[in-house]
Amino acid sequence: MKTLAFIALSIVASAAMATGPVSSTPDITISGKSLQSASLTSTAATNHSTGSKSEAFQNLATNTGNVTIRGDSAQVVTSFGSNINNTASGSDAYASQNLSTNVGEVTVTGLSLQNTTLAGAFVANVSAGSNSKAVQNVATNNACFTCQPTKTSGWPH
Repeated sequence: MKTLAFIALSIVASAAMATGPVSSTPDITISGKSLQSASLTSTAATNHSTGSKSEAFQNLATNTGNVTIRGDSAQVVTSFGSNINNTASGSDAYASQNLSTNVGEVTVTGLSLQNTTLAGAFVANVSAGSNSKAVQNVATNNACFTCQPTKTSGWPH
């Protein structure tokens, strides 16, 4: 019985290795309608990263990477009395904050609605340090590849 279990485990492990490496930028395909919504009331959505080459990514109701939506897309962020803060500090730091946004290679074949409603809200994106960069998108599309962090191994991760 132990031998049979070992053989089965070996076959599973071999099959897993045969598939090759997993892409660090996976393709996301949605075949239909897509709704992304973030509703905040008297809330703090805070993201901090510190240190050399630190990266802080904050995405609310956002598509990022290689995304295809075969249908209509709605991205909605509603915030009342909330604090939405994203910070990266250190040399070569990168802070990216996106609210109801498409970033990268995003294709929508239907109607696209991007809406951000803020009332009594505070939204901040900060990058501090030498060669640091801060990119903030609110209800927008951004395919700016030079806006991404500069890394020798490619982006993202």
